[in-house]
Amino acid sequence: MADDPVTPSDLSFSPFAVSVLRAADRRMRSSDRGDMMTRYAACRAAMCALTRVDTFYVGHYIGKTTLSIPYCVDNKQFLSADVQQFGPNGLSEYIRSTGQIYRFGQDGGRRARMGWKTTENPVMDVVVVPLRHSETEEVLGMMCVESTVAGTYDDEIVRALQWLAKALVWEMTQDRSFADDLGLYELYPELDSTRPRDETEMLRTLTGELERLRLALRAIDLPDDPKLAEATRLIEDAKACGERLHMRLADTLATTHPDDPALKDNTAGLTTRELEIATLIAVDGLTNRELAERLFISEKTVKVHVGNVLRKLGIAQRSAIAYVIGAIHPSASPKEQ
Repeated sequence: MADDPVTPSDLSFSPFAVSVLRAADRRMRSSDRGDMMTRYAACRAAMCALTRVDTFYVGHYIGKTTLSIPYCVDNKQFLSADVQQFGPNGLSEYIRSTGQIYRFGQDGGRRARMGWKTTENPVMDVVVVPLRHSETEEVLGMMCVESTVAGTYDDEIVRALQWLAKALVWEMTQDRSFADDLGLYELYPELDSTRPRDETEMLRTLTGELERLRLALRAIDLPDDPKLAEATRLIEDAKACGERLHMRLADTLATTHPDDPALKDNTAGLTTRELEIATLIAVDGLTNRELAERLFISEKTVKVHVGNVLRKLGIAQRSAIAYVIGAIHPSASPKEQ
């Protein structure tokens, strides 16, 4: 007996899935150009809302035997970005060469488990969908969800992951096509701000991101509860680590290309603290009182630092700081009125 034909209603999403996927779509569409981390996070959040997800990752192919994994969350732990070589019989090659969806039931998870160490909780269900270019159909990468519970992922979950993969690729192509349509970088590729020009600019980008992380950690204030002692200790450790990394990056930035006249003119000899204050003024428009509260120093000390910043940058108004240090801190652009 022939299988019943698939009707459109068989492929529709439940009302709850529709609301979750629409939220993911809004989050990806509202992200800044080139902000892939926000888009990856939106995809993962949607899948976690729809089903159990023990591992989620996104990979991009580099050539025929290399997979870059910029985003991976395993058991609620964010793993460092990684680059892996893959062989001819594994999951990565299957997705790259066939462009087909992979499900656990195809081979009992054999491909999914290749290269993974045996643990107490092995992968018992998995779905991997390809990231395909919308026009050329080229397989660019993959998106994967894994569960340690058998039978976790039904057909709707597979369709949801497939839709998210398409939405992610669409956003990726929009980044490029928008710029191409305008001809922004055709003649001047060096003006593409999403691509660091050199090690110095990369250091500046990392310093800016780390600064935002450090300030976010400082804003966490847990109540004095013995049950939260371990969480408090971990946050304090993270703060200390952030401080050390920030100082090391700032020192590295200060000593990078010391003979570059343009760099000397831009930095104007600002100390780490002065650069921190200048950035907060440029990005967040903080007053002296707000700076004192944010940095846990006196308002009098802030005034001294601000005065030094203005003097070293050769300006009279703090509103001009954003324009002068824009090249130092990637997010230090003038605030919109």
